[in-house]
Parts: sequence; structure tokens; C-alpha cells
Amino acid sequence: MKHLYFCSCEKTGGIYHYTLENGGFVFKEKYDLDRPTYMIIEGKKVYITLREIDAETHFGGVITAELDENGALVNLSEPVSSLGIVPCHLCVKNGKIYTANYLSGNITRLPDMVVTHEGHGVNPVRQEAPHTHFVCVTPDGCILCCDLGLDTIFTYGADLNEISRARVPDGMGCRHLEFSDDGKTVWCVNEMGNTVSIFDYCDGVLTLRRTVDALPGFDGQNTAAAIRKMGGFLYVSHRGADTVARFEILPDGDLKLLENTPVGGISPRDIWVVDGLLLCANEITDSVTVLRLTDGKPTKYDSALSMKHPLCICAIEI
Repeated sequence: MKHLYFCSCEKTGGIYHYTLENGGFVFKEKYDLDRPTYMIIEGKKVYITLREIDAETHFGGVITAELDENGALVNLSEPVSSLGIVPCHLCVKNGKIYTANYLSGNITRLPDMVVTHEGHGVNPVRQEAPHTHFVCVTPDGCILCCDLGLDTIFTYGADLNEISRARVPDGMGCRHLEFSDDGKTVWCVNEMGNTVSIFDYCDGVLTLRRTVDALPGFDGQNTAAAIRKMGGFLYVSHRGADTVARFEILPDGDLKLLENTPVGGISPRDIWVVDGLLLCANEITDSVTVLRLTDGKPTKYDSALSMKHPLCICAIEI
């Protein structure tokens, strides 16, 4: 059975747990948490970032939990400090938790290892300082970190020793990454450029191949957000245009933009593909909209789940 979890980033929000049964969503329970921002599942363990746990330092926090046989979150821990302000992403390697703290511009390995980036980008408003936005473990065991403020993707070792750096075009604002199945290609969604940069990856080094437009012909204000891979397609959400772009992944890892489809809500912060459905967490309209997919193409708005400020979607089959 598919279990889905949604982070509602409100003081009175938390984690909403649903199951997907016969094409419909069944509400199971809500776990009350103060402003969860991101959630991942590794095996049967859950890791969640909280926006703020210390009113003096404004540092965020991380809690852990376990999944029981019914998909319920059990044995929730007390929060530990993320060692920075506004933790917005995390990953886990060999039991060690790594976080990206957006306003502090740092990457951490809990409980006590911190690397703070320095510098600024070309955009005086959005890139006045480093803004770390994403961390992940590579197939060969390195740690990648996107810094939106510096237009730079950093590669680190497990002890946060820097291995290499790669840049997206100036002012694009690298946000989130996806790896190809063979681990040789990395796609980076650029928040301010509304683009996707394609990198070759080998032994801790990213080499930029090219950058492609994810929202051609749109003249309004927009920021790209989530990037998710499913099968032979790559999906990118847009806040402003309020669409999801679909790319075909070509045999060499290059991308071909197929279309942009309205998501049925405002400001899709995260997206997820599951059982022929595309889920869109719309932060401003307090909804998770559900679009049907036909051969990977979003074709029909189906329904919506209601919750305050959904930021992240996570799913697992149990």
C-alpha cells in the first residue's frame, strides 16, 4: 500500500498521513509539529526539518521517527539543532544527518560540524549572501550542496571536506538536483532562471553541459521550485505561472521540453508522481492538487487535499 506524507508549514501544522487506495486518498492521521519544512524517508526511518526551535538563535531543528507496519510515525525524537537558520533540506549517509540552512548559508553534519559559504551572486536582492538550499548523497558517496546565492553546486566528502565546485549561469539560482539512473547525469532546477542545467558527473566532479528553458514564452513573475524524475520524464514546478513542466529524458541525458500544464493551485512548492498521479503541494492556496497522468503527461485536474501551507511531499510503499 502506498503511504503519503505532507509537511504543513504552520505553527499548528505538522505531518499529514494519507494512504492511496483504489485511486483515492484516505486520511489516516496528523502529527502536530511546529512548521515542518522538509521530510525524507530512508528505509523505515523518517527525518524531518523544523523551521525554528530556538527563539534566541532562530536555529531550526531536526527530528527523527520510525515507520510501523501501518505507515504510522512512531518514536518521534526530541528536536536537535540544525546549526543554522531556516533548514530547508536534509539527507542521510551512514546514519549521519546533513542539513542545508538557507538563511545561514551553511551545510552541516549533525551534531557539530558546520561549513559556512562565503560571497554573493549577481542578484542584489536574492543573492546578497550564500543561500544553501539542497543537500544529497551521490551514488558514489559524496555530498552535493546547491547554493542559490552563489549559483554554485559544491561537492563534499563525508566529513565536509570540499572536493569540487560547479556553477550554473550567473543569476540562475541553483535550487534542487536529480540524478539519472546510471548516476552519470545530474539535472539542476534553477529557481530564478526558470531553467534546468544539465551536468555530467564523474568522481565528485560536475561538468556543465548546457542549460535549457523550462518556461518559454512566459512574461510574468515566476520562480521554479521542485524537480522530480519518474521513468523517462523529468517534472519541474513553477510558482507564478503555476504550471508543471514535463521534459523527455533523451538517451544521452539531454532534455526535451514537452509542455507546461496548469496545476490547479497557486505556488506549487513540491511535486510527486505516484500511481499515475501527479501531486502538487500549492503553498499559497493551501492545497495539494491531484492531476491524472496519461503516458506521463498531466492531462486532467482530478481533486485536491486541503491543508495549510504544504511544502513537501514524501511517499513510500509498505
